[in-house]
Amino acid sequence: MRVRIKFAKKESVQYLGHLDILRFFQRCFNRADVRMEYSEGFNPHQRMSFAQPLGVGIVSSGEYLDAEIADGQDLKKICERLNEVCGEGFEVLSVRAVKEGAKKVMAAVRYASYRVEVSGLISNTEKTESEFASLRKDPEDVLRKAIEKLLVKDRITVIKRTKSGEREVDIRPQMMELSLEKKDQKSELKNACAQADCVVCMTVTAASDNNLKAETLMQQIFSESEIAYDREKIKIQRVDLFADDMIPLDKFQTIA
Repeated sequence: MRVRIKFAKKESVQYLGHLDILRFFQRCFNRADVRMEYSEGFNPHQRMSFAQPLGVGIVSSGEYLDAEIADGQDLKKICERLNEVCGEGFEVLSVRAVKEGAKKVMAAVRYASYRVEVSGLISNTEKTESEFASLRKDPEDVLRKAIEKLLVKDRITVIKRTKSGEREVDIRPQMMELSLEKKDQKSELKNACAQADCVVCMTVTAASDNNLKAETLMQQIFSESEIAYDREKIKIQRVDLFADDMIPLDKFQTIA
């Protein structure tokens, strides 16, 4: 039986890498007494696969993994037991059965939505006089104008580094939605303690052969403004992952 698990990765574990998360869930399944299906051979391992590895330093409320488990187990109780052993860094949000013959979770991913908090732009004392002039303006207004410049372009070229070398890629077709969050807009991911200057919301392609990183798009936004890009001043949160027709993965080819 294949199940799809949706989970959140929180700030306290944002610097864990993908392999660390894989090993973490292997231990969680064991501790939660989930009867797993194992591969065959000399080194059997639990059958599981993740939708898309999350970059180090990024938090999320919409991560997914598919796992093969023995039939006859109560999925609601599995969700409860996993949360009991996960600790505060992860939260299992749902466990659903996957329909027979459904796509593998990694193959189903088409899009990803992100929420990016930008803060501390005015506090940098190493700015030129022209940069200080721009920062005396509302940072939200500066980035809004930069986004408007990007959206009217027919082509946005970046250099993508691969194992075979560097090549130019047009990321404009990979940008599905791009906007600034309104000041009064509610969000499940918003940290009440955060004092963000502004928040960028985006939906981009996320297929294995057509993936646009949130950081790459943020670099392009800053390049259209007078403000220098600084990774330390942005907080990236992946909101969710989607299949075709923008269906969230927990509802794609699963049984409620």
